[in-house]
Parts: sequence; structure tokens; C-alpha cells
Amino acid sequence: MDPVALLAFNGGLQVFVSSLLGTFMLVPLQPWGKRLAARVNMKSLLATHLDWLMLGFMQWGAAFMMSKWPETASQSTAWLLVFGGWTNAIPYLLRGFGINAFVLGGSWVQRVAAGVAGLSVAAILSAWGTLLLAMLPVLRR
Repeated sequence: MDPVALLAFNGGLQVFVSSLLGTFMLVPLQPWGKRLAARVNMKSLLATHLDWLMLGFMQWGAAFMMSKWPETASQSTAWLLVFGGWTNAIPYLLRGFGINAFVLGGSWVQRVAAGVAGLSVAAILSAWGTLLLAMLPVLRR
């Protein structure tokens, strides 16, 4: 699979899903949606919404770099960014349901969620480190 197409599509998908979440976030603010407001952690949903937007834009940035400088294109780097792009927002989303995925402790669910969040960070850092290292020869031209 072409890494540029993968990143462009997935970035767009994340923006779409984030936009759907943003639309859902309007419901508790409506007069007819007030009952839902007590059950929804808007702060956590907002953080999830913004994180997915930023991670989608990050993928578009990587897609741009890979399309402009083909020697930086890597399928494994693209897949790491896709994985990180979806899972990096999980701690914010789960916090809205009472699971603190920012802390590697507590129940097994919390530990698994925190482990996935840690893998997400490692995937994103690894992907961007790889992409930037691949850019070094381009900068030396």
C-alpha cells in the first residue's frame, strides 16, 4: 500500500470521525439534550476531539513530506502513524468513562489502556524519528 495514500486517507478519516464526535458534543448543549449532559464528560470528549484532529493533521504533514521527498516514504512509518493516530486519543476518551489510562496501575483494564497509550506514544515518536532521519540526506543537498 502506498504510504502517502494511506496517511492521506487515514488523516481524512480521523478528521471525519473527530467531526462526528464534535457534532455529538453539541447534543448535551441543546435544550432537549440536557439529560445527557450529566452523563457526558465534555472535557474528555473535547480533548479526544482535538487530539484526533491534530493527529489527522500530523498524518497529512507526514504524507506531504513523503510525497515531496520520496526517499522518506516508508510503509512501516505510515502504519506506525496510523496506529498512533487512533490510539493516542484513547486515554482522553477512556477518562470520560472513569478509566485513567494515563496511569499504569489500578485495574487490569486501566493497565491495558495505559499500555496501549504507551505503545501509541512509542509508535508516533518512532515514526517521526524515522521520518526525520530520512530527511537528513535531503537537507544536505
